[in-house]
Amino acid sequence: MSTGQRDSGGRLVLTFDDGYAEDFDQIRPVLADRDVPAVFAIVPTWVGEPGHLDAERLDELADAGHELAAHGRRHRHLQAHHLRRDAASGDDRLHVSGEVHADGHGTLAGDRYEVTDGETSETVEVASVTATDEGGTIAVETPLSRSFDAGEAVVRPEASVVDDEVRGAREGLADLGHDPTTLVLPYGAADVRAWRAVREAYDVLANAAVRSLPNPPGTDPTNLRRYYLETTHLTRVELGEYLDAVAETGGVGVLAGHSAWESVPPERVGWVVDAARDRGVEVTTFASLFGE
Repeated sequence: MSTGQRDSGGRLVLTFDDGYAEDFDQIRPVLADRDVPAVFAIVPTWVGEPGHLDAERLDELADAGHELAAHGRRHRHLQAHHLRRDAASGDDRLHVSGEVHADGHGTLAGDRYEVTDGETSETVEVASVTATDEGGTIAVETPLSRSFDAGEAVVRPEASVVDDEVRGAREGLADLGHDPTTLVLPYGAADVRAWRAVREAYDVLANAAVRSLPNPPGTDPTNLRRYYLETTHLTRVELGEYLDAVAETGGVGVLAGHSAWESVPPERVGWVVDAARDRGVEVTTFASLFGE
């Protein structure tokens, strides 16, 4: 498979998250027509589920020269949540800010979380999660035995949960016959603990930051930033300027999409590839860029 390189004017990696069936049905033909690769970020526990790729499709994508990256074992949110309200001893609900999901991923029932202000800590087990306009409410199995102030305390996955999400994703894909060296963080969310875990288990972290700027030459592969090619995030004018910057600096651009969403029509992906080529930007994969 060609990478579409015309000169040394930078590199572009396209990533598609969550392993949707549309990756194969809609995105793969666009890439094949242009003979370029992409990175497909896979949640192993979702493989074979309705609307998602099955193991056979994963094999076909890999055989065609595309990279399969890990996207967490169960698509958990690995960044700490700030307490939105004070939590008192005896409370069995934690009111938190930030991105909270109550649809079977993000924050999961049964997972163990740590409530800590840096001096006092307590471990709780998640009973259920409710999303709200302000963030969400995490119900815990056993009431708190300590109190925590909203101004300083955080609620975060216990180290074992982080390890299961990060290393477990690689192990899950290994069970399917693949050995990913790249991780794409679910939601682009992580704290320092999660970042360290990723650096120990993978060669590349595709989305250490979510920013609409390309990566300068020499950026550490576990500290890459990426943005979204989706219609909800960038116009074609902005995408063109992004690619101009990639070409001018000789850096690495990373653009992402979710193929099942209306904001990622196949023709938009084709436009991005063509626009990259027009600027002499090579469309490639993390494995090609950073592999031994």
